[in-house]
Amino acid sequence: MPVGSGTSQKWSPPLPLFYFHIISETTFLDDEGTSFGSEQDAMKHARELAAELVRTTGIIIGAIVVENDDAGHMFEVPLSSWEN
Repeated sequence: MPVGSGTSQKWSPPLPLFYFHIISETTFLDDEGTSFGSEQDAMKHARELAAELVRTTGIIIGAIVVENDDAGHMFEVPLSSWEN
């Protein structure tokens, strides 16, 4: 696009990466991460992940541990909180 064409794009910083580690009988570390716009969105995802894990595997001992590059360990969602 030619300079001075009247179209400008604003730069926005990248969304933070959140890592969702499954700590249970077997540990799975998330080494890729997922971008979310807020800590609340990451918490929602962790809760959905925990509920799905309990529903599909029946495992209730352990947690989803959430970290990000800036804050490190942020919070945990216990799998037992999704037991029916």
